[in-house]
Amino acid sequence: MSVTAGDQAATALDEAAIGRWRDRIRQTTFANYHFEMGIALLMGGDAQAALGALQRAVEIQPDLAILYPLLAWTEERLGQAEAARQRQADLQARAPALWLDGCANLSARLLKDGKAEGVAWARRFVELAPATDIRVSALAGLAAHVEGRIPDALAAWAHALTVASDIPASSADDLASALADVSNTLFAQWRDDQVRRTELALAAARVASRLVPTRPDLRFQIIRCLVRLVRPQEAVPEIEGYVALVGAGAADDKNLLLQWGMRDLAAGDLAAAEEHFSRCAQVDTGWALPESHRALVALRRGDTAQAAAHAQAGCTREPRNYFANQCRGLVEFEAGALAEAVASLKQASAQAPNQPLAKLLLAMVLDGAGQAAEAVAAYREADAEGGALMHRQLALYPPAYQDRVAALARKAG
Repeated sequence: MSVTAGDQAATALDEAAIGRWRDRIRQTTFANYHFEMGIALLMGGDAQAALGALQRAVEIQPDLAILYPLLAWTEERLGQAEAARQRQADLQARAPALWLDGCANLSARLLKDGKAEGVAWARRFVELAPATDIRVSALAGLAAHVEGRIPDALAAWAHALTVASDIPASSADDLASALADVSNTLFAQWRDDQVRRTELALAAARVASRLVPTRPDLRFQIIRCLVRLVRPQEAVPEIEGYVALVGAGAADDKNLLLQWGMRDLAAGDLAAAEEHFSRCAQVDTGWALPESHRALVALRRGDTAQAAAHAQAGCTREPRNYFANQCRGLVEFEAGALAEAVASLKQASAQAPNQPLAKLLLAMVLDGAGQAAEAVAAYREADAEGGALMHRQLALYPPAYQDRVAALARKAG
């Protein structure tokens, strides 16, 4: 096959584009190195050394917006207020959007790390930005979160969702990433009032996704929050949106398939749940969770034999997985093997001491096994830790469990 002049030109163009891309990656890497060094030095109290690092970062990548307010802040720390004021004035005259982006990104970075200084930079951003800029409300929510004003954070992020986001992704990505980090941290921590914490994580993720709607990880975080909160209907459009972003890869996305199956369980669609869990089990043949969830589907259908097969498959895949042992214990409970069920649920609860629902199910099984005093003690401990969200999540389990837990709650007073 002959190579035409057009083919050669296209190849040369591709190679040139690749070269430019590599140069940009190298530039960004070195600039970020000096930026990270500069901010660490500044926060550590060495403003003079920070100034040098940040100046080097600007030389390497002059369009990295966060550097400019950080340089001004460093100069202020060094007592060079006039130099800082002049730096801001010059940049605002030459590239006002760059200064505005920098203030937003610096505030987001500091607030993500829980630094009170981020609140002041958020105020500086608000003084310059139009009220229609979604970042105004997004940063207000972050600042309120850092200061512990949770209702204000929720209100600010709710307002952000009513504002059209017309800023480019390059200006929004740092803030979206900060919101995503806050959301993931809130989601991972099981503390008092987990319903409110998960709602806060959900709100942060929704604003982040509005800022950069092309990021699948942000849409997936929304799905996780809605599934945990047992809000299956709201999860449907988010799953559809995630699938649209990921494309054909969604068919083999084990994390999506698991969340989708849990959504189906909460909605009572057992056929869809089995389909998604089954596909998930095929995608990752070493993961316990899909097989263990299939055991729950079978229990809800009243098929104890099938549930036992799936529960055993889950334990075979991951013998030390608390959820696999928990589901095995529930199958044993339904089969009347009460001593074995108690042992399995105790093992599961010991493996996951931060999972109140495991303790609640242990309490239910202890009560069914006639160990009333121990059951009441386990229930009280679980209820104190898990609260309303734990009880809400019983919707994924056989309906009779809610009646059993309610009866146990009456015994516990």
